[in-house]
Amino acid sequence: AHHRLAHEAARASAVLLKNDQGILPLDPADGGRIAVIGEFARTPRFQGAGSSQVNPTRADSALDALRTAVDGRREVAFAPGFALECETADPALVAEAVRTARGADVAVLFLGLPASYESEGYDRTHLDLPAHQIDLLNAVADVNPRLVVVLTNGSVVRLTPWQDRALAVLEGWLSGQAGGSAIADLLLGAATPSGKLAETIPLRQADNPALGNFPGAFGRVHYGEGLLIGYRWYDTRQMPVAYPFGHGLSYTTFAYEDLDVLIRSDGAEPHVEITVTVTNTGERPGTETVQVYVTDPEASVARPAQELRAFGRVTLEPAESRQVTLSLGQRAFAYWHETLGRWAVEGGSFGLRVGASSRDIRLETTIALTGDNQALPLRSDSSAEAWLSHTEAGPWLRAAIGDEGFGAIMADPHNGQMIRAIPLQRLSRFPGFPLSEEQIDAAVTRFADTAI
Repeated sequence: AHHRLAHEAARASAVLLKNDQGILPLDPADGGRIAVIGEFARTPRFQGAGSSQVNPTRADSALDALRTAVDGRREVAFAPGFALECETADPALVAEAVRTARGADVAVLFLGLPASYESEGYDRTHLDLPAHQIDLLNAVADVNPRLVVVLTNGSVVRLTPWQDRALAVLEGWLSGQAGGSAIADLLLGAATPSGKLAETIPLRQADNPALGNFPGAFGRVHYGEGLLIGYRWYDTRQMPVAYPFGHGLSYTTFAYEDLDVLIRSDGAEPHVEITVTVTNTGERPGTETVQVYVTDPEASVARPAQELRAFGRVTLEPAESRQVTLSLGQRAFAYWHETLGRWAVEGGSFGLRVGASSRDIRLETTIALTGDNQALPLRSDSSAEAWLSHTEAGPWLRAAIGDEGFGAIMADPHNGQMIRAIPLQRLSRFPGFPLSEEQIDAAVTRFADTAI
């Protein structure tokens, strides 16, 4: 039972990154030779290194699972291609792989990161596959353009140097003890891929938001990206990526329609329900993950361009439609207010985007929320703008400064904005300003019971 659960999890988490010409799924009963190349197919790397390692009750290999599934109806030839923990190519293994791939109906190449590349206690220094594995891919692609790549890795690898030579790329990750049989199911269509990327795959390491801050110096790392972590960085900066957050293909297709939004409650604790109809428009059963991203275009603080705030999976038969309803609570719209020391919802317009990834938005709309009370106590170092905006202190200040001198400067459409941004206490130190610091402090006490 535990192995079946591991199998289910592995099938659901693999991500089909590309599938040109519909090369996948492979027919288990009809077609020519399947060339399986890569030691990972025979010797699976199914877990991380270091203290996370466990002893599995069993471990499936993709090679054995593929041969079992086709049951002699198609030939499954194998060549290891490389040694797992070797940094250089073995010419004999490469030559064997090329012979195996030549003339095959399809070549399925298992590539990935050796265990020594990823562990606790140290960090990767680059995002690339081992160079000899890329050389092997090119050698195989030269003799067989019908190439499928299956990846084994704990975190993303750079695809741009080689993915154009593969028709399909299936990201298998570190898929656990049943990962081999799960990959076989996905390659042969016994299951339809449904995994979505939980991180962005960049075009190059230099695009990473941690650039310039990591690894730091003298034992200290500055988290300089602020809120722009992961996909928030790439989407806010509108950077091109290899594959965006939330991406994942299927052997079927899905249509989104009839977006409906219901604001069940407003104010300090908003509750918004989003309903969308999803239809399986393909010929196979499949599971889609509907993603809701929220934007705050009128925010008075810096916020990411969009943030994932809800998602839900729906499994559909061909031509089946179903409504998916997702809820957004207070935290979906809130930001951390530094001065108030709490999560706050700023009133105004919010954008709601519904799609299949952060870059594949199918439907969108706008709602207006009143937000909560973010009134701040009036202080002597509050800006002149804040004082002028105050319901009671504003008329008092206008009367005190009059219509000439500083009053005229503050009202000026060009220079006034600069003066109004200065704390009122500091303005009182300007020669000729009609209010003293003592008068401003007294006004703070006077208007203490009201707020900005």
